[in-house]
This record gives sequence, structure tokens and C-alpha cells, in this order.
Amino acid sequence: MITVFGINSGKLVPLGDSLGRPDDAIWIDLFRPTPEEEALVERQAGLDVPTREEMQEIELSSRLYEEGGATFMTATILSHTDSDDVVISPITFIVFGNRLITVRYEDPRTFGAYTARGQRVGIACPSAGGIAVGLLEASIERLADVLERTTHDLEVLSKDIFRPGVTIQQSAGGKKAVVRSTDFQRVLVGIGRKGDLVSHVRDSLITIRRLCTFFLTTMTDKKASKDVIARVKTLSRDVESLSDHATFQSQKVNFLLDATLGMINIEQNSIIKIFSVAAVVFLPPTLIASIYGMNFDFMPELAWPLGYPFAVGLMILSAILPYFFFKRRGWL
Repeated sequence: MITVFGINSGKLVPLGDSLGRPDDAIWIDLFRPTPEEEALVERQAGLDVPTREEMQEIELSSRLYEEGGATFMTATILSHTDSDDVVISPITFIVFGNRLITVRYEDPRTFGAYTARGQRVGIACPSAGGIAVGLLEASIERLADVLERTTHDLEVLSKDIFRPGVTIQQSAGGKKAVVRSTDFQRVLVGIGRKGDLVSHVRDSLITIRRLCTFFLTTMTDKKASKDVIARVKTLSRDVESLSDHATFQSQKVNFLLDATLGMINIEQNSIIKIFSVAAVVFLPPTLIASIYGMNFDFMPELAWPLGYPFAVGLMILSAILPYFFFKRRGWL
């Protein structure tokens, strides 16, 4: 789909979905373009619009380059950022003369918000470079919102790990027992989702940072507007700040992951300890039962009238004594 915008009194003006008035167009937005639409824009603009496969290449020379007097810049931008299931896709900005072409195959909310604001209150720098910077600024603001939400979610997960919820259980004797429990499987899933989200944010920030460096160099060489250059510099500083914050969040995700696995190991060790103590408690009764289960002809206890109660009592006593011993030592 082709959407064309012009400028009137500093505001974005939609010119429809065709290139009938190419001289008035300052921004041509290609959203999931068909081969016919790509060919039309290429004929009108006199340049080669990159395909989706070319936009997905990771080589720096394939993402940031100049060709035929036009500047081609590709960055990965996040879409569907309202949840953790974000979509990361490349978006190409083509600046040639005083015209901007954007090529995208996803619909980030930032594009719609920037377009609506530009039509309502106008844009700061009514030029192709100014629109490109404005779109990148909107994307950075959205990434900042995602990182803020992720910070809050990580704090909630941290509380679940280190300050689990309290459950009151009624014991057989009428006493209430306080049990602290956490569903660590749910916590692990949450940490994994946040780790993927932070990873996508860092990938996007890296590509935007490289784009800003390249964009600043080309705008300086072409003696672009000082306002545009100043905004690109500010954008670069914002990207650096968010990158540091994303790195911190990545480290916290790793810390919470290690802590969760440690808590799971502690729970497993507690369960194994219970089984070990139970095995030791029942070992003496088993030994006594084994002794009196031997088939010898001469065993004095076999002739005792109280031999059976004696053996049972001895087994019970041999089980109770280790239990109280472990209880006194604090092993239970």
C-alpha cells in the first residue's frame, strides 16, 4: 500500500494513495508494497527500492549506504509492543533531496501516532530529514516505554522469588502453619519472556544507533538543516542512554534466572533431605525385622510368649529415637 504525504503550513497533509502529484509529495510510505507498487515508486523516484529480503540482510553495507544521490538507512523496529510478544522487523528510510520514502512490512504504532500528530499540530522540521528523525524519535519513545514496563515486571518477578507469598495451612493439631511458596515454573517462564523482550529491544537500539551515526555523517556532509543535525545528535544520546538501561536489564534477567534456579535447587535438596532422613529413620526397624526374619533353628525369642510384641516395640523405639535426634539437631 502506498500512502503519500505533503506539507502545508508545517503540517502533514495526506495526498492519497497514488503518485499523481509527485512534486507535492515529501513522504511516500510503502507498507507491504506489491512488486507493482515498488516498480511505480522506482520509476517516479529514479532509484532502486530494496526488497524485503535485502532489508533483512545483517551486513552493515546492506543497511546503510548511499546510491544515486540517495541515502538508504535500515533499522529494526519493534511492533506489537503492548505485550511481550513483540515483532521485530526492518524498516528502510530513503532520503533523497527533500523527499523521504519509508519501506516497511509491519505496522508499528509509532507510525500511526506520528502521522496523526503531524496532521493535527504539525512537525518540528518540515523536511524529509526532519520526518525521518521524527519517526525515529517516536520509535525511541516507544522503546523507552517498553523498558519502563519491563523494569516494573522484573521487580514483580524479583519479589516473587525473594519474598514469596504466604499461605496459611491448618495442621492436624489445630495449629496454623505459615508456608511460603512460589510457582517457580511460572517465574521461569516470565523471566524467559522478559529476557526475549529485552534482547529484541537491544537489537533495535543497536541498529538505530548505527543509523544515527551514519545519518549524522551524511547530513553533515550535505550541509543539512542545523535543527535536523541537532535532533540527530540528541537522538544518539537518547539511544546510548536506553542501551545502557537495556544492558542493565539484561544483567538483571540473568541474575533473576540464576536466583530462580538456585531456589529450585534448594527446594529439591529439601525434598531429598526428607527422603534421606526417612530412610535413616526406618533403617533400624528394617535391621531388626531382618534379624528376626532369619530362618535359624535356634532363636530364643521365637519361644517367648511376648517375643512378637517385644520385636514390634523394639522396631518402634528404634524408629522414634533417630527421629527425635534429627529433630533436636534441626535437621527436620
